[in-house]
Amino acid sequence: MRPAGARLRRLWPSLAPGAATRVSVALALTLSVSVALAHPMLVIGEVRFLPDPPVPGRSASVVLNLQDTSLTEVEDAVVFLELREGVPAAENDQPRGEPVVSTDRLEETAPGVYETTIAVPALGDYTLSIRDRTYRQEEAVANVELVLDGEPVDFVPFVLPPTATGPTSLGSWLVWLVGVPLLAGVIVTVLVLRSGRDAKAADETGAAAAEPPGEPEG
Repeated sequence: MRPAGARLRRLWPSLAPGAATRVSVALALTLSVSVALAHPMLVIGEVRFLPDPPVPGRSASVVLNLQDTSLTEVEDAVVFLELREGVPAAENDQPRGEPVVSTDRLEETAPGVYETTIAVPALGDYTLSIRDRTYRQEEAVANVELVLDGEPVDFVPFVLPPTATGPTSLGSWLVWLVGVPLLAGVIVTVLVLRSGRDAKAADETGAAAAEPPGEPEG
């Protein structure tokens, strides 16, 4: 793959050596701020078991995949799982009773992929709670029905609602959806113009140095 600086030099030939790299770094940093601050937004996920179907009385791996609404992997999340008997009365109702399975923080084994191992309970209907505690003193919870009947579970989808942390108002959403890309464009434009002025000044200096000295006055 061609380096970012080389691609930028093809787009803006006036960039001085090293300027394309500075533009790449500035743009990447700006976009990374947008990604980091997007975590409190809606998160889409799915759960699966390995092996599938899980066998009661044996251990099984539980694998979570987390993505935001732009299908970007959600990294560095702090997630836990709880499994209770019975199904939720309604969507996002808090389940009652003590969990028959409760996990420690899931390990992130790949970007946006989280895993843990549980002891599979007896066959039956359960409520699986996915608890996102990434932000201190805040928690996003998704409660989904999980049926263990000896058949493959396949993928169980869920949605984690936004937490209070981060941009949840319409104005804030507009800032992150419009303001951040606009800021990235401004940074790139400023760096390109500055690079062009530096290159022009360097050319003029070189041309002046190359001119032959004038004839001595007689």
